[in-house]
Amino acid sequence: MSHELDAIVLGGGPAGSAVGRLLSAWGHSVLILDTPATPSRGLAESLPPSTQKLLAQIGVLDVVERAGFFRATGNTVWWASGDRRVEPFGSARQAMGYQVHRPAFDRVLRDSARAAGADVRMNARVRDVRFENERSVIVEYDDSDDGRRHSSVCRFVLDCSGRAGLIGRRFRRAEPGYRTCALVGVWRKSKGWDLPDETHTIVETYDDGWMWSVPISKTTRHVGAMVDRASPTAAGGRALETAYRGETAKATNLGGLLEGATLQRVWACDASLYSAAQYAGPQFLLIGDAGSFIDPLSSFGVKKALASAWLGAIVVHTCLTDPIRQDVALEFFSNWERDVYARHLRRSRDFARDAHARHPHAFWASRAAKDVEAREAGESDLARDPDVLAAFERFKQAPSIHLTLADNVRVESRPVIRDREIVLENAFIDQAGLKTRPTSAGSATSAGLATSAESATSAGSALRFLGNVDLVKLADIACRHSDVPDVFEDYCRTCAPVPLPSVVGGLSVLVAKGILHERA
Repeated sequence: MSHELDAIVLGGGPAGSAVGRLLSAWGHSVLILDTPATPSRGLAESLPPSTQKLLAQIGVLDVVERAGFFRATGNTVWWASGDRRVEPFGSARQAMGYQVHRPAFDRVLRDSARAAGADVRMNARVRDVRFENERSVIVEYDDSDDGRRHSSVCRFVLDCSGRAGLIGRRFRRAEPGYRTCALVGVWRKSKGWDLPDETHTIVETYDDGWMWSVPISKTTRHVGAMVDRASPTAAGGRALETAYRGETAKATNLGGLLEGATLQRVWACDASLYSAAQYAGPQFLLIGDAGSFIDPLSSFGVKKALASAWLGAIVVHTCLTDPIRQDVALEFFSNWERDVYARHLRRSRDFARDAHARHPHAFWASRAAKDVEAREAGESDLARDPDVLAAFERFKQAPSIHLTLADNVRVESRPVIRDREIVLENAFIDQAGLKTRPTSAGSATSAGLATSAESATSAGSALRFLGNVDLVKLADIACRHSDVPDVFEDYCRTCAPVPLPSVVGGLSVLVAKGILHERA
């Protein structure tokens, strides 16, 4: 049995490679155990432009750029409508996404983890994971490269094994109404595709399902049909290719695009949604798809896995550096994972409701009827709050300001991300009736690590960060000045440079929530 490692990572996909790379780069001993999937079943996946900031934070943006993946400029959508909707990302290169073939993308990230110092075993099959005591986990695995069984000890075991969920399946909760099978085909047109923009991801709904298409080159596209897993089409009875072609015929626009193309291969995979009853414990974390699987419609699957890995690395680093903060760090991670899943489930429900209005089929009815618990408000809600908007307009027009801290302001310690650690810092407690969730520290937000519109958060009705603005520090600075430009200059000098509208937005929230009072 080998000496104790800091972490053993189960799985070498995007989540496993990213968390392994970060922890290794931060000086921890890491073993990554991986059994690569069959390349012929490797999916094409779309990564939105915001993934670039996340890749940079993980330290792999340069190698991903050099890998030469197909770049995307946007989406073309027929969702609940016969009319085409084109959704461009933007004109700059920074506003371009990536269309990646997962086997190639995973290989790039694994190589980067190895270069950072992680011990990567490429043909390892995990046989057992035993939690021996409060500090040690034993992982037994077969390594086909040397034909031996190995036993390694670690402080933390990180399940990044995706849907297999080597540990995660013990805590898995299937999402009712979202039993889905993906029938996937690889299509080739040697002369290219007849599209206004050949780089676009394409999405289209039909009566009892929806289809997507992601290109990996100018000539090759992956096309998936998302169908009810319990339907005869998915369950069997006909040859898989016949079933698949039957589904593509239902999508008027995308199906027509396939005319004249050559179908090279077809396979089926489970795409049902699930979450976890528990995402972390004193000796383990469920990272990426091992913990939860979101609707592929979002195109955020890989990004979610990378963000989960980034946060997971911070949590493990915190626990190893200062065990006293372990419980706080693990709770922070679990709250973040629950929130991300709930937000994407709510988004999927809303899209399903739109589709059901046009396609009144049981496939859409079950998804449209999903009851998702009410969430606490986030930054996008604050931006629409009438009191916040009114305060924002006053600050834009006022020649001077006179602000003071309210007498009844409550301050509590809440967990936030600072660089590589979870720390406890003071936060304002919202007393104005709108529950809000504090975002993580500026380093996280500036890295673009949100998997929805907002950043990594901790649960609770507290106010600490709004985007990149530290509200606690802003409140103190605002009380020392009599005009917005001076507040802006002082904040940028004392904390970090941010856009003027962000500072004005922060002041508006502080006033709207009764934390700062405007003196006559």
